[in-house]
Amino acid sequence: MRSQLFFLSFTLILLQHFVGLSQSQNQVGLTAGMSYYLGDLNETGHFKKANTNFAWGIVHRFPINDRFTWKNSILFAKITGDDNQSESQIKKNRNLNFETNINEFSTQFEFNFLPYHSFVIRHHFSPYIFAGAALFWFTPTTALNGNVYNLREYRTEGQPEEYKKMQFAIPFGVGLKFKLNHRILFAVEYGIRKTFTDYLDDVSTTYPDDPSSMSTVSQALSNRSLDNGNKQNEWGMQRGNSQRKDLYTMTSFTMLIRIGKHPNLCRYNTQ
Repeated sequence: MRSQLFFLSFTLILLQHFVGLSQSQNQVGLTAGMSYYLGDLNETGHFKKANTNFAWGIVHRFPINDRFTWKNSILFAKITGDDNQSESQIKKNRNLNFETNINEFSTQFEFNFLPYHSFVIRHHFSPYIFAGAALFWFTPTTALNGNVYNLREYRTEGQPEEYKKMQFAIPFGVGLKFKLNHRILFAVEYGIRKTFTDYLDDVSTTYPDDPSSMSTVSQALSNRSLDNGNKQNEWGMQRGNSQRKDLYTMTSFTMLIRIGKHPNLCRYNTQ
């Protein structure tokens, strides 16, 4: 909740600044859709119902010209993963799961494949691509015996220190923008966030070599194997795949309102 309030306050400050740039071209609005992640607890399952969650956010868009747009967004999402959803018996036996909220601030540039300007009547729509940079915050948790644990604090793979909960990502993707009129605009978008961490799901390398150095709770969260007869032999063995970093996605529908006074359309070719 605190991070969401921070992001919302930050958004209002940004909007006050952007409004000063151009009273007629700033666009602000809301976006909503679905999010999911790909990583050790969901390697290939795109849009799997069990791992797809609601996402929403606030968007600011500033057209530079009819081909390029500068966009800023603050997004709130949840991602989840569960070995019980896997088709692999080995992963089912590993028996790990997680969920985490994602709070993201990003700045991006969009390229329109067709000329697109809110003031030009004949510019009805355009497909586009986008790329940029993002900062996001995450804290994976899991439930065990009726209690919810912050996995980062328990260093389940014997990490010497907690991994950072603020990380950098590269957002990129495709979309389609269209408009109702000069004032109301829409966009449909699919975006991927390439991260540089393998701990969105708290799974990356191996089980700790020496579980005796961990607390009882850390041991229980680290090794949840269903194979009790072989559980002690799994310490020090592979737990995840550190060669592939995690990523998360956003599929969204956005409604934008152009704010400010109606411009002097004489300077635009509006036909």
